[in-house]
Order: sequence, then C-alpha cells, then structure tokens
Amino acid sequence: MDNKGIKAALDGFYRFLNQPLFLWTRPLLVVLVVPLVLALTQPLWRIELAAPQYPAGLSVDIYAHTITSGHDDKDLREINILNHYVGMKKIERAAFADLDWMPFGFGALIVLALRVAAIGDVRALLDLSVIVGYFASFSGGRFIYKLWVYGHELSPEAPVKVPPFMPAVFGTKQIGNFTTTAHPGAGTYLFGAFVLGVLGVALFHLIQGRRQSKKARGGVVAAPVPA
Repeated sequence: MDNKGIKAALDGFYRFLNQPLFLWTRPLLVVLVVPLVLALTQPLWRIELAAPQYPAGLSVDIYAHTITSGHDDKDLREINILNHYVGMKKIERAAFADLDWMPFGFGALIVLALRVAAIGDVRALLDLSVIVGYFASFSGGRFIYKLWVYGHELSPEAPVKVPPFMPAVFGTKQIGNFTTTAHPGAGTYLFGAFVLGVLGVALFHLIQGRRQSKKARGGVVAAPVPA
C-alpha cells in the first residue's frame, strides 16, 4: 500500500471513530452496568482448605472491599493460625491494600459506561473497552502476585519448615496434609459478564467499520452508522 492508500485508510478510520453508536448499543451498555454493580456485593474469589482435623473445611471469601470467613466466623482466624505455623503472613484486610481502590475502580467503570451510553461515539466506546481490559488484567495479575508473595515470603522462624510455594489460584493444590481449592466467586462472573459485554460491543463496531471501509474502497457509498 502506498502513502496515499495508507492516508486514505487512516482518514476512513478516523471518520469511523467519530460516528455515533448503534441505537441498540446504548441500552445494552446500561444493562451491562447492572452485573457490575452486583459484583460489588458478591465475593470475587473463594479459597477453601480441607484436612482431616477440619472435617467441615475452612474457607475465605475475598470481596472487592473486604475479606470475610466463608462457612464460619472462626474460619479466617483458624486459617491464620495454620499460616503462622508454616511462616505465612496473616490474611487480613490491611495486607490487601489493593482492595482500597477496587470499589473506586468499579465506580469509575460504572460512570464511564453510562457516559458512553448517553453521549459516547465509537471512539469513546473503544476507549472504554481498553480501560475495562486493562482494569481486568491488572486486577487479576495483582491478585496472582499477592498470592505468590504469600507463598514465597515465609518466615524463617516458622515452627514448620516448608519450601516456598505458589498457593492455588484456580483449582486444587495439596500443601502438606491440606487440600487447598481456589475458584472464582459470583462477583468475578458478574464482572466477567460486564467485561465480555463491553469488549463484544466494541468488537462488533470494529467489524462493521471494516465492512464499511471495504465498501467505500470498492466504490460503494457506505451507509452511516445509525445514531
């Protein structure tokens, strides 16, 4: 493609970015905000421990704003006692400072999605999809890193010596006589529905924009995207 062809393609893409969204996109974005709001009220992740001395098991639920015991109010205290024996840090609210910004991040996504639904164009939709993708990737990566730190920064003075390990992120892992299971909570599935919905809407607009560009290059005047 020569310089003129590249310039024409870029000009067409910039015109596409300034086009209004499809009519059905706006109410869909509003609907997608609902699971995002609900995700704030549901656990994002659950970690469960099972051992012969704990027949009912122990569990911890991680929310976007706090950490709570799962089955019983004493679960978190028991888990922290067990962690002490192998030199792991206590699982407590202060140790997960990342949770401080997550509710604000969710709130920002809610506001941005509603703004795009009300007055946004294709450019604003693509910006929203990039922000949503970054937020989801950063949150997931940070959570995995936190678990890695918990399993690798063990106290040398621990009563029970175990080699550094990576706690279960998803699935089941055997650590000593404990079986640890980690899996997403309802909040993660709700947040995932929002993320996939926004990315899907953005991808659809890109596909439609590419089709219109092909028609234009073929000499057919492309119909504008409905407002």
